[in-house]
Amino acid sequence: MPLALLVAAVSGLLLSFAFPSASIWVLLFPGVGGALLALRGRGFWSGALVGLVFGVVFWFSLIDFVTLFLGVVPLLALGTLEALLVAAGCGLIAVLQHATGRLWPTAFGRLVVVPPLIAAAWTTREVVAGTWPYGGFNWGTVALSQSMSPFAYLSAWFGTTGLSFVLVWLTAIGVALTTEPRGLGVGRAQAALPRVLAAAVVAGALLAVPTFPLTVSGSMRIAAVQPNTHAGYFDPLFDPAANLAKTVQATGPALGKEVDLVVWPEGAAMYDPTREANVQQQLQFVSQAVGAPLLAGAITERQGVTYNSSVLWTPNQGITDLYDKVRPVPFGEYVPDRKFWTPFAPDLLKLVGRDYTPGTRSSVMDVGRVPVGVNICFDVIDDGLILGSVADGAQVLVAQTNNADFGHTEENEQQLGIARLRAIESGRSLVSDSTVASTTAIGPDGRTLAAAEPFTTQTIVVDVPLATGITPAVAFGVPLGATIALLGGILPLLLALLARPLRRR
Repeated sequence: MPLALLVAAVSGLLLSFAFPSASIWVLLFPGVGGALLALRGRGFWSGALVGLVFGVVFWFSLIDFVTLFLGVVPLLALGTLEALLVAAGCGLIAVLQHATGRLWPTAFGRLVVVPPLIAAAWTTREVVAGTWPYGGFNWGTVALSQSMSPFAYLSAWFGTTGLSFVLVWLTAIGVALTTEPRGLGVGRAQAALPRVLAAAVVAGALLAVPTFPLTVSGSMRIAAVQPNTHAGYFDPLFDPAANLAKTVQATGPALGKEVDLVVWPEGAAMYDPTREANVQQQLQFVSQAVGAPLLAGAITERQGVTYNSSVLWTPNQGITDLYDKVRPVPFGEYVPDRKFWTPFAPDLLKLVGRDYTPGTRSSVMDVGRVPVGVNICFDVIDDGLILGSVADGAQVLVAQTNNADFGHTEENEQQLGIARLRAIESGRSLVSDSTVASTTAIGPDGRTLAAAEPFTTQTIVVDVPLATGITPAVAFGVPLGATIALLGGILPLLLALLARPLRRR
């Protein structure tokens, strides 16, 4: 057990380095593989202890950016919750490995049957963590570490949940080949080369899958404005009027460029373009000067309810469309069950002064003749929202974000990595527009088309390809992920019950 706990801790650290900003994507395999090795031969509770150590090291390393303004309490709360979910998932995998070892005590069982079952159980835990509680936190799924790897394009075929399954399955095969006692019919030493070749063949077969073909029909010229404002909620220099003025000024490079759409980041047009004449005048001035519609992040209030919104302002017409953020961040943009949670951290939770309401409007807006899928910040990690907007006809995606509260931490690069993978998965160009960092235009193949220098005032003007048709991930990714998660949750328990008579015997 002491050695297993040490291996689990090192593995969790290695896995965190697979994600941006380190982006050493290949470390996913020793990270996940080390955790699987540490779980071998264990029951549920000892496996859960191994998983807890793995989860604590991984999560506390990955999301330490939350401490920048708020201290360690949010990290302790979120990191511990996610680590407990990892512990439960690892306990499930330990039960699965134990049961399958009794049901299929052959090389075929260990090398062929067990790895996909382990991958399904791992993916189940990721799906649960991404949906529960309060909508979940999908940030640390293993697929999201691969935005710059040669495996990234597989997300267009399988979706991000399917990609997680494939990556863990490949890792589990490697672990099985490494630990196979008889080495495919020969001695351990003589089996080293065949094992390496077998793993290489499987990985090569995955890499040989062709990229999904997409039809590109035309382009759209988008100006994405990175104003580098004091937009952080906890920034002592936060001033909505000053931020709006600076954003207006930062849009200057778009003048005379014949753009089709100007994009401002999340919250750029506080407060409230549906009600405030001064804000409306600013939006009209910019859109008329540039000669193009303006998509501006804003805070809106309607019928006594507050939304984190994106408004489409068309010259001389005003607001012609509106999207409200579907996934407000729990404990960041609203406090769920406020009366219950406030006594645990009253000083922190009272900082969340307003509760945003989840939106119900379509995320697809018609800009001229182009359907544009609009997403705000946390929306980008939700499979259903991104893929749903493409299924509803979006030919290009826009992701508006305000990550000023995270400063120069790894958060903005991690979010950009997620956006890049979403572009590949959906087969759509994606323009990620930030208040301070990582404003980037990404092609449907994941290539960077243009990027602003982080923490500078800059506007990028870029022609992004418009794609038609849908990837298999858009068509089948969400139900495929749900099926994998369902099987991964049920099969370990079923196999454990089937293995009990063998244990008695």
